[in-house]
Amino acid sequence: MRLTKTNFIQYLRCPKSLWLLLNEPDAYPTGETSAFLQKLIDEGYEVERVVAKYFAQAQGRTADLQRVFETSDGLYARADAFEVNADGQRILYEIKSSTRVKTDASHNHLKDACFQIICAERSGQAIDAVYLVYLNGNYVRAGDVRPEELLVFEDVTPRVRAIEADTAVEMDSALALLQQADIDRSGCSCLERSRAQHCDAFAFFNPDLPALSLYSLPRLRDTARARLLAAGLHDLRLIPDDHGLSAKQAALVRSAKAGAPNIDRAGVRRFLDALRFPLYFLDYETYSAAVPFLDGTRPHRHFVVQYSLHILRADGALEHREYLEREARLPDRLLDRLVTDLGLQGSVLSWHASFERTQNTEMARLFPERADFLDELNRRMVDLEDVFKDAYVDARFGGSTSIKKVLPVVCPDLSYEALDVQDGAAAMDAWRKMVDSTGETGDAIAQSLRGYCRLDTLAMVEIYRFLLGIDP
Repeated sequence: MRLTKTNFIQYLRCPKSLWLLLNEPDAYPTGETSAFLQKLIDEGYEVERVVAKYFAQAQGRTADLQRVFETSDGLYARADAFEVNADGQRILYEIKSSTRVKTDASHNHLKDACFQIICAERSGQAIDAVYLVYLNGNYVRAGDVRPEELLVFEDVTPRVRAIEADTAVEMDSALALLQQADIDRSGCSCLERSRAQHCDAFAFFNPDLPALSLYSLPRLRDTARARLLAAGLHDLRLIPDDHGLSAKQAALVRSAKAGAPNIDRAGVRRFLDALRFPLYFLDYETYSAAVPFLDGTRPHRHFVVQYSLHILRADGALEHREYLEREARLPDRLLDRLVTDLGLQGSVLSWHASFERTQNTEMARLFPERADFLDELNRRMVDLEDVFKDAYVDARFGGSTSIKKVLPVVCPDLSYEALDVQDGAAAMDAWRKMVDSTGETGDAIAQSLRGYCRLDTLAMVEIYRFLLGIDP
C-alpha cells in the first residue's frame, strides 16, 4: 500500500482516518470536493505553471518537473521540481501557492518538504538542498506575469534536516499502520481537537457524540477541552454552570439546557436603537487568485466584483439595487454605481462587516479619488453578526454566528439550498467562468450570481425584522 505526501499529512492529523480511507474506502465518508478546496487545487497547478515558466526562461538551467521517487516499502513522492545545478548540487523544490512558509497545525510546509526529501533519499537519490517556492505577497501585476518577481525561493534545508529524524519515525509508523488488518474503531485522536480540525471520518469513529456537544463551544482552549473530555462532559447540557467557562460559552450552555435561545433583550434593543434610517444592507462578492489575475492586483488579494444592496426606509418601504461586473476589470465602474446607490445618511449593515471594511480600504488604495467616500462608508458600517455573538445566543447555531447557520434557525422560510451558487468560494468560481463565457452561458451564470448575492442582503433584512419582533 502506497504512502504519498498527501496521505502522510492526513496520517499526522488523524491516523485512523487514513487507515479507513485506504483500507475500507467504501466506508469512508467522502463527499463532493468543495468549491474552496477545488480552488486551492487549481491555484496550486497555476503556481506550478509559473515555476515551469521560470525554469524555461532561466538560461543554463533545467528542472525535472514532477520527478517520481518510490521505495519498495511503499513510500511514493512526486517532487514538484528537481534540479542538478551548475555546481552539481541536487536540489528539491516544494511549490506552494501561499505567500509565506507555513508551519501551523493545519499546514506544515516543512513537513511536506521533509517527506519528499526522505522519500527521494530512501529511493537512492541524494539531495543536497531543499527549497520552498512560494509567492511574493507584495508583487503587483503589471502586464504579463514575471516569474522572477512573483516567486520566492527560500532555502529551508537546515530547517528540514532538523526535523528529519522525527519525520522518518512518523513515516515508518504510518507505513506500519497501513499494513494492519484492522484497527480499534472506538474514537479517534480528533476528539482532542477543535471541530475545525476534525477529520472527515470523525462521525464514523465517534457516532455516539450528541448533536449539542462541547465542540460547539466558541474559542474553547485545548486545556479546557481536555478537562471536559476527562470528566466525560461531551454533552453541552451536562456541563455545570460553574465549570470555568467564558461568558459567551456559558450563554451557549444555558441555551442548550433550556432548549431555547439565551437573549439579552436590553442588548438587542441597544443595538437596534443605535441604527439610523434609511438602513442599507450591503454585501460584496469578491475575486482573488494566487497568481494575480488583473493588473494592479496582488497574490490572494481580493477585489470586489459584485454587490447587493437592500434599502429599508423608516416607513417600511424596501427596495433593492445591485451591480455585477461582467468583465475582467477592477471595480471602478462598480464603485461609481455604489456612490450613486448609497445615500449619504443612514446605517450600513453587513454580516461580518470587517470583510466589507477591508474591501473598502483596498478600493480606496486603488482609487484614491474615492477615498473620502469609502472612509465615510466604513464609519457608517455596522456588523449585524455582532448581535448573535453576545445578545442572542442559540445552541442550534452550533457555536457559529455565520449567516448560513443563523438564518435557518431564525428565518426558516429563507434558504440557500435551491441556489446554484451557495457560498463565497462558489461565487468566485462562477464569476471567473462568467467572464470567460459568452452568450446564454454567461447570462445564466450572471443570473445565479445575482440571486446568491441578493439573498445575502435579503437575509439580513429578514434577520433585522426578526430582531425587531423580540419583546423588550
